[in-house]
Amino acid sequence: MLRVALVNMPFADWNRPSFALGQLSTLIHREFDDRARAHVCYLNQDMAEFFGIRLYEALSMSHDHVDTGIGEWLFRHIAFPGEADTAAEYFQRYYRGARWADFRAQILSARDGLREFCEELIDRYRLDEADIVGFSSMFAQHVPSIALARLIKERSPQTLVVLGGANCEAPMGSVIAEHVPTVDFVFSGPALNTFGEFVQCVLDEDLERADTVPGILSERNCRDPRFRKAIGAERDIDDFFLPDYDSFFEALDGHPELRRTGTSKPMLFFETSRGCWWGQRSHCTFCGLNGESMAFRAMAPDLAVRQFEWLFGFAPAYTSLFCTDNVMPRNYSREVFPRLDPPPGAEIFYEVKLPLSRQDLRAMTDAGVTVVQPGIEALASSTLKLMGKGTTAFQNLQFLKNCEEFGIKPEWNLLIGFPGEDPAVYRKYTEELRDFVHLVPPHGVYMVRFDRFSPYFKRSDEYGLALKPVDYYSLTYPFDESALADLAYFFADQNLAPYMLDAVEWHDELSGLVTQWRAAWYGEDGAARRELRLVADDDGRLTVRDSRSGALRTHPVDAVTGRLLRRLSSPAKPEQLARDWPEGPDDLRQRLDTLTEQRFLFAENGRVMSLVLTGADGEIEEPAREEPATVGSRRLLPLLSEAPR
Repeated sequence: MLRVALVNMPFADWNRPSFALGQLSTLIHREFDDRARAHVCYLNQDMAEFFGIRLYEALSMSHDHVDTGIGEWLFRHIAFPGEADTAAEYFQRYYRGARWADFRAQILSARDGLREFCEELIDRYRLDEADIVGFSSMFAQHVPSIALARLIKERSPQTLVVLGGANCEAPMGSVIAEHVPTVDFVFSGPALNTFGEFVQCVLDEDLERADTVPGILSERNCRDPRFRKAIGAERDIDDFFLPDYDSFFEALDGHPELRRTGTSKPMLFFETSRGCWWGQRSHCTFCGLNGESMAFRAMAPDLAVRQFEWLFGFAPAYTSLFCTDNVMPRNYSREVFPRLDPPPGAEIFYEVKLPLSRQDLRAMTDAGVTVVQPGIEALASSTLKLMGKGTTAFQNLQFLKNCEEFGIKPEWNLLIGFPGEDPAVYRKYTEELRDFVHLVPPHGVYMVRFDRFSPYFKRSDEYGLALKPVDYYSLTYPFDESALADLAYFFADQNLAPYMLDAVEWHDELSGLVTQWRAAWYGEDGAARRELRLVADDDGRLTVRDSRSGALRTHPVDAVTGRLLRRLSSPAKPEQLARDWPEGPDDLRQRLDTLTEQRFLFAENGRVMSLVLTGADGEIEEPAREEPATVGSRRLLPLLSEAPR
């Protein structure tokens, strides 16, 4: 019996299973049941206890740390022994000054004990006894995986060590195959087909055949362009099998301190689509999430419903469900969500593309889809146009208003520093952000990042960018400049361009305003949440309640102003409103002036929209066109009735 150990390394979130490794475990169970067995090992949870839960959560989740590559750098001395210690140079570049002194000491202390703890984990999970050890690598899992791979190989040279995941898509994976001898095979792109082929090669004792499979890289074939640039063939999304999460549940049971002291709630991953239907039409300039696989593929509604029913079966122990899709299929609000009966407390996360109609939002919330990442990114239409988002500031604000009404929590960031972004946008933000404090705030203000596979990366010359890997790569990997250029996912512009200087100049002020916004929204010091809302008393008299300043002010309004506020739930040009305003254009102008003075309106490019919540914050500005979820026909394949036990 072939023993396969599938390892989830730091800095994967401790509270979520590996969807990829769970699928591979089920794949082996389904296709090699009597010849191979797989077990998913959640070493990331052990590492969370080693580092301490608060430090681990910060390293794995906070922008302060994700963008510095510290999770990778921490394991450099194990992955690449004999190389110079770059600690002084690293901490000169990142985490400088007295503010970070305690953090630096904490990191260096943890680093001193890492190798010994890794050796202990190899013993605990008997990894050196496995025939195959497979690592899945995303973000800061790469060097930790290489480090453990080297220690396993030191003990058991005959163990086959393989590496896959988003960090390995061409050409990134070829660098590992070429420069890291302790990794025997690297899987580029989707691996649900290629990993099965590889396991068969091992069972047949014919490893040379694996070198002929596109999407599988080794030291022998990685220089051949046919393989260096290839990704694995994809498995039909409807050839679906439930991921094996048993090991995740066992791991959580074995680490009760994580649940007791951690700030994150355990949740389960699932998938209902791949690619991005919007990206097929207009690839957002900064987005590299889909790699080379932009084509949108959505799971058939019947299969999606059955998957949700399976997930709901884990309640009440697990009620938080996190969809890995880069964008929610548009037909699901009609063909999937109305068919769901979520358990009490169910909270489903999706990434969504705006605009969404109120009908869509109602279907989502009824199904338990109450946390979304809507891709807001900016509150200026000119910046959104630079991104290729296909949305406007009005639609973003309208969505935030609707979220308040429907009880949806949007997760979003305010991004700045886009090539060509007008600094007038930042000045406008400083004037307007305080007007939005009754709406869900962003997590923070962040400089846009240039990622591999994004249009900024692929067409860098067109955007005037001189991109090189961000600094932590050269401080972590002992590779030459050419190899780092193929390995890196995150890049920085080497030009001191005006767009960059403008963003740096405004960043701190904008960040301070967002901090105040978050304080207002989350009610620090016991303060009530801010509001800007049109209400009616029992006699029908209308009042706007405005506590955005921290003190409640009430503004009685007549029925005509109430009608205007409701009409301006969607943006309009004043001159167009004036044409059929029953009370006449002068009356309209006067009312608009008053609402402007009260900061009840958002204005941009000659249009205005009300910021006041009216309970009728109408349909989207421009209704989304209905399109098929996928192109072409698709056969419905059977769903495995249960995950392996």
